[in-house]
Amino acid sequence: MREILTPDEIAALTAAFAADGPAAPRVTGAVRTVDLANQERSLEGRLPGLDLVLGRFARGLRSVLATCFGDVPSVMTASAGLVRFARLAPRLAEPAGLVRFRMAPLRGQGLLTIPSSLVAALLQVSCGGAARQVAALPAREFSPVEIKLMERLASRVLGELRAAWEPIAGVECSLVAVETTPLFAAVAAPEELVVHAELAVVVAGLAPSTLTLVVPNASLDAIRTRLETVRAADQSRAASPDAQWDAAMHARLLEVPVDVTVELGAARMTLSRLLELAVGDVVPLDVGRDGPVVVRVAGEPHFHGAPGIQGTNNAVRITQPL
Repeated sequence: MREILTPDEIAALTAAFAADGPAAPRVTGAVRTVDLANQERSLEGRLPGLDLVLGRFARGLRSVLATCFGDVPSVMTASAGLVRFARLAPRLAEPAGLVRFRMAPLRGQGLLTIPSSLVAALLQVSCGGAARQVAALPAREFSPVEIKLMERLASRVLGELRAAWEPIAGVECSLVAVETTPLFAAVAAPEELVVHAELAVVVAGLAPSTLTLVVPNASLDAIRTRLETVRAADQSRAASPDAQWDAAMHARLLEVPVDVTVELGAARMTLSRLLELAVGDVVPLDVGRDGPVVVRVAGEPHFHGAPGIQGTNNAVRITQPL
């Protein structure tokens, strides 16, 4: 060291170390186990193509629920990640509609969960009630009417999911069944990885709810390259003035009032019989007491319905579209 430093420099360094005193004790903490084989992780930002699909799906789901409740809800992606299917078992055990669907040409099946709170709101509105006066469903199995209602909603939601996949690949999302038992809703083995995405839904007057989308990770192998390379061009376009104008126009159109009329029935008679009519005569119609009656929107027939009474008002319950 004397060949590199002068005696004065060596003395200065020795004095500096002496002034610092003894070294501070090293702080140690608890040992944390790291599983290098665990592949569970968040997918936010890792698969830009998947972010694009979920963003488009959230917007499509918003339009579907708007037609159901008459008010535009808030729908956004809360989380997306890779998890083992066994970790989802406790969540699937909660009261919810478990919708299994195919993803042709991709292998396997996907799963969409509809919470019971949303089912109760849809049932209330479909029977003529208000979404803000929803009574919670009791802890029981879903009735056939509730399952039928979930099937109709699932068909429309899966149509929006198919449209959301279009920038990536042509994926036909078709309904398989609505299950009420988690045992029959297993779309993957317990230790297999699945893509688990949660979409937060907020409807005015209702408590927030969450829809869950589950897709086996192995099913995405055929399009994984596209999911990793396709950028969310749709999101950049959504921020453009034209897209903002389209969204504002869509919101305004949903507020436009339309005339809804119900055709209670019709009758055919001769002119001579028409001239003989007097006060108190009864004209029989071609529709029974329980319908079906034709519901016209802006003069065009759109639905069949069943006449009835809600409170002190005459009403009609929509039974099927035309």
